[in-house]
Amino acid sequence: MTGRTFTLFGHHIGYSASPVIMAAAFAALDMPHRYTLSDVSPEDFPAALNALRGTDGGANVTVPHKQRAAELVDELTGPAARLGAVNTIEVDGDRLIGHNTDYPAILDELDALGTKPRRAAVLGAGGAASAVTLALAERGIEATTLARRTGTWGQIAAEVPRCDLLINATPIGTQSDQLPVDRDLLRSDLAVFDLVYRPTPTALVAAARELGAPARAGAGMLAGQGARALEIWTGTEVPVRPMLTALLTTLGASHV
Repeated sequence: MTGRTFTLFGHHIGYSASPVIMAAAFAALDMPHRYTLSDVSPEDFPAALNALRGTDGGANVTVPHKQRAAELVDELTGPAARLGAVNTIEVDGDRLIGHNTDYPAILDELDALGTKPRRAAVLGAGGAASAVTLALAERGIEATTLARRTGTWGQIAAEVPRCDLLINATPIGTQSDQLPVDRDLLRSDLAVFDLVYRPTPTALVAAARELGAPARAGAGMLAGQGARALEIWTGTEVPVRPMLTALLTTLGASHV
């Protein structure tokens, strides 16, 4: 088997643990591939993406490029077409095919919470937030999106008390103890899903658990979407467990 190179496109992504989970998958499957980080600005992203054409590689896409990637690829599949957001790019000769593996990974995480929420407050308005709202609709959960760019961030204090699920799809809390909402808004009957995974648990997840609320950070989602991306690139079934184990070890965490 010839070694191939896959990459993650994003901006200010030095914190990313994606190389860790991919290395674990390559080792588990005895694959000679490598995975790199490509920190590119929004201005440079189109050229960087175009350079994939004709190669034997593939790419993941993270903030702030997911929605721009959907505009630049030649074809969108399934959820990527519905969302207008791409987190996985498959190279087919000179064509680029955009996929969204965030969506099924989010569905898995919603199920893993073990609750049956009826109404969710979703923080954020980027590609990840779009995948969250689509997954919530699939599960029949009413959702309200709250974001600065849409002018609805100020409604958090009024909206969260009406919900039984809070989802953070912003970077707030990454490598910090910052909470995306006031601690007073958290309740024992308000389940929490935080897409942030560094640290694990995040400050939001830890605060929710202190109140006895079900809460999960984003490590499981990261491993789940990564496994699905690798399956697209290689056509091989990829085990999630080695990826998640390696990630939790790197994060110094015992569970999601």
